[in-house]
Amino acid sequence: MVTDDLYAPLSPCPIPDISDDELVSISVRDLNRTLKMRGLNREEIVRMKQRRRTLKNRGYAASCRIKRIEQKDVLETEKSHEWIELEQMHEENEHCSREIENWKKKYNALLQFAAHNDIPIPPELEGC
Repeated sequence: MVTDDLYAPLSPCPIPDISDDELVSISVRDLNRTLKMRGLNREEIVRMKQRRRTLKNRGYAASCRIKRIEQKDVLETEKSHEWIELEQMHEENEHCSREIENWKKKYNALLQFAAHNDIPIPPELEGC
């Protein structure tokens, strides 16, 4: 279940000249060095690191959502192609069944014609 506080804005950044994009892209080592050089207290450092983690998690979640949507689209396309192929196979089966029935009718008509005209049927064709 998605709650409103999931997308709530973050508290203001303790260091105004570090953008959220920079905060997410900077390495941990560089972030630690930057925070120490600025002389932030322990609470501000913890808040900055938590902000960074929250921003990164939001990025990962957005990336997963996009990937899931793309995969769903791919699977729906595949499913659609499979249904089309299945329908074509059903149509081909029906066509083959009709063709078999026609051949059976022709064969039976030939048998009747042969019987009516006293034409012997070769033994290999009698059981067909």
